[in-house]
Amino acid sequence: MGTGHTLLTINRPAGTIIPTAIKVHSMDGSDELHLMEHPDSTEEIPVLDVGPFLRGEAGARERIGAELRAISETVGFFYLEGHGVPQDKIDGILAASKRLHELPLEQRRRIERTDRVGYRAAEDREGLGGMEPILMSSFVTLRERPPGDARTISSDPFRMGNHWPQELPGFREQAVDYYRTVEQVHFNLLPLWETALDLPDGYLNRFFRDPYVALSLLHYPPQGEVEQLGLQPHTDSGFVSILAQGEVPGLIVRMPSGRWRIADVRRGAFMVNTGNIMVRLTNGRFLSTKHGVINNGGVARCSVPLFVGPDLDAMIEVLPTCQGPDNPAKYPPIRYEDYYRWFYYGGGVNEKAVGPDVKSEGRWVPERAMGE
Repeated sequence: MGTGHTLLTINRPAGTIIPTAIKVHSMDGSDELHLMEHPDSTEEIPVLDVGPFLRGEAGARERIGAELRAISETVGFFYLEGHGVPQDKIDGILAASKRLHELPLEQRRRIERTDRVGYRAAEDREGLGGMEPILMSSFVTLRERPPGDARTISSDPFRMGNHWPQELPGFREQAVDYYRTVEQVHFNLLPLWETALDLPDGYLNRFFRDPYVALSLLHYPPQGEVEQLGLQPHTDSGFVSILAQGEVPGLIVRMPSGRWRIADVRRGAFMVNTGNIMVRLTNGRFLSTKHGVINNGGVARCSVPLFVGPDLDAMIEVLPTCQGPDNPAKYPPIRYEDYYRWFYYGGGVNEKAVGPDVKSEGRWVPERAMGE
């Protein structure tokens, strides 16, 4: 890419199965869909070290902002290093997730699940858009607010309070602390996004006064012989996703050529990817790359993503530096809450699995959902 970021050498655990193709039922009625025809792509996921910027080194913001721009225009995924989060905090949340998902199934099912928050077992899941069932258990929390906070509305799936397991003392405090720590990583990166997009200092703050952020503790059982994916290929709905991976690889990323990369675990690094809101803000300049999960390592896999979206009432419209007379806005303005409700309740979940993926040509978001 010409920006000098680091590329990785692939080292996979012994016994890892590398399938030549995976066939699952597709949503268009055909008998099968080849999702990973090239699972051992030679293309690499880049590494972005933001440590020099956070330390205030001269010229670091401009240099790293340029790298971030190149990555976001070509790959849409990167390993984030130098972020400042202690390794023991990352290990701690992964261990807490493991403890949660190893509780007996009936105990886990007693954790309340209210639409978007709480616990859902893999055994209780259906497939994405009519495809094979998702082989993933999840525990999801939103921002933890003080009791009686007027912004918590139990009847609203986007504003409800969290549900916590009673069997794990200290779990709630640990999850909230991790949530706040990694959310701050997002805020620390905003100046780099502004540099990457030629925006004035502080411009992006208007979208994140009270951002809609979800923390998910995910667990994928080992699949044995692989006949389907643990999580089908999809794009994320928000601004960015910041993922902590455990020791077991399993994330698959579609690279610019269309080949699939089985992402390695890079200890100490977060995996970051841009989402569909970034596509809309940048007029299709930045990517929302398709990715999924296949756990073929023979043991259970844990991962902890933090999904960062704008304020629910933020107006999402193409940034001024990403449009002009020769490049008019492709996306009309839309409130993030309206977009997000469509994404989960109005057909977006189905379309995210079949629409344009790595590049954003062809308007990934259909016109009927773009601010009618």
